[in-house]
Amino acid sequence: MTRHEQRGWATPEAFCADVRGPLVGTLELYVGQRATAEELAQEALVRAWQRWDQLEHPRAWTYRCAFNLARSGFRRRQAERRANARVSAMSSRVVVDPDAADAVAVRRAVSSLSERQRQVVLARFYAQLTVAETADVMSCAEGTVKSLTSQAIGALRRSGLAVDEPGLDQPSEVATDA
Repeated sequence: MTRHEQRGWATPEAFCADVRGPLVGTLELYVGQRATAEELAQEALVRAWQRWDQLEHPRAWTYRCAFNLARSGFRRRQAERRANARVSAMSSRVVVDPDAADAVAVRRAVSSLSERQRQVVLARFYAQLTVAETADVMSCAEGTVKSLTSQAIGALRRSGLAVDEPGLDQPSEVATDA
């Protein structure tokens, strides 16, 4: 008789059938949601099944595994909430109506640029990086950034996008860097 049979579980199937209900109930009380508890229990039972021949105390191991999975989920959701809060705080600074005709026109014009021109426009004017920072990001010389910026603005104007903002052709540090 194997050690598992001595505990009343002749097979992993018998173990899972015996442990699943109490495990789900315990996890539901722990996480507060039935569906999440069922998913955690299922994952813990699958892992127990995979290690069946190695487990000395399968019930204890399965509960520990399930609680660890739940804690990992708590940490993941907490990190996600923090990231969403940061994104929300950043997006509250820039108000853009994504369906506005101007926004659609800008997206279309920018998407028609070459990849490097798109990178330089987004880095310089959207992310507000300096010429030096943009050069570092793009792994090129500052002169290349200036040249690509000029080419991109010319292409945007030719596409019909009105680029009338003072200093847009020459961002402030471009004039002083030269």
